[in-house]
Amino acid sequence: MDPNRPILCVTPNPSIDRTWVVPGFAAGRVWRAQDVSAQCGGKGVNVARVLGRLGRQAIAAGPVGGHTGHHAADLAALEGLATAWTWITAQTRTCAIVVNPETGDATVVNEPGPTLSPDDWDRLTDDTAAAAGTCAAVAISGSLPRGVAPDAVARLIGAVQDRCSEVYIDTSGDALASAVAARPLAIKVNGDEVGALTGQRCSSHTEAVAAALTLQRQGIALAAVTLGAGGAVLADATGAWTAAAPRVEVVNPIGSGDAFLAALIAARVAGLPPTDWLRHAVAAGTANALRATAGDLHNADVERLLRETVVQPAES
Repeated sequence: MDPNRPILCVTPNPSIDRTWVVPGFAAGRVWRAQDVSAQCGGKGVNVARVLGRLGRQAIAAGPVGGHTGHHAADLAALEGLATAWTWITAQTRTCAIVVNPETGDATVVNEPGPTLSPDDWDRLTDDTAAAAGTCAAVAISGSLPRGVAPDAVARLIGAVQDRCSEVYIDTSGDALASAVAARPLAIKVNGDEVGALTGQRCSSHTEAVAAALTLQRQGIALAAVTLGAGGAVLADATGAWTAAAPRVEVVNPIGSGDAFLAALIAARVAGLPPTDWLRHAVAAGTANALRATAGDLHNADVERLLRETVVQPAES
């Protein structure tokens, strides 16, 4: 694994994310936004954005199309993201995020996005596999577009693994089950996602460790489970660890799971030990929550939170 190679970050269903900061927001009234921003969005794009903030070269990829797709691509270019888009004819979606800075709550409305044809998905698979051959790692993050069967993610993983063995997956539902069956190197999920997969409650460190070990028994070498403000756990062949998230005043939690994954990959690619993978991931995920827009974390926040994040061996 060459740490100087870029990390390919694939979003199967990209978007334009429009974020409104609205103090006191509640449904059913007329509000004026305090601040508005728009950026190229989707979980994989957020991962690429955070990797850039952390000083790692990353490439954002995924299917984009129509007027909104060109706008999303322009927004990515304006912020300096390297990209390798697969162009389709259907319109890329737009998603709405309303942040209440007084409470740290975020209200999200995700459009379903375009319907991809089999040819669209085949081209995305081919493009992703080709790009993977020049990368240190590949992260595939987010939901599948309409028209794409859950088992398509397994085919995508298989195509990528032929070119790059370091494959990280963050998805949910039937797509997650398909991904686990394909046995990528790593799975990153939150407590709700892994709970739905295993049929077991997952809201504590103990339950999250059990879920991570279940994923390992299914052939996943590296399993991470995030619990929001409750921190996260990580398990690999050498052990399992837990970390509590530092306490902060949350501005917007959207994208914190993506920041977690980005920092985990960056730390692993850099050759750090597993305990530091988890420590860096939790610090970055927490730092993301201090900002109104996803992925806009500050390195000074990450460095401070690294000192406040304590990683411990999981209780056996």
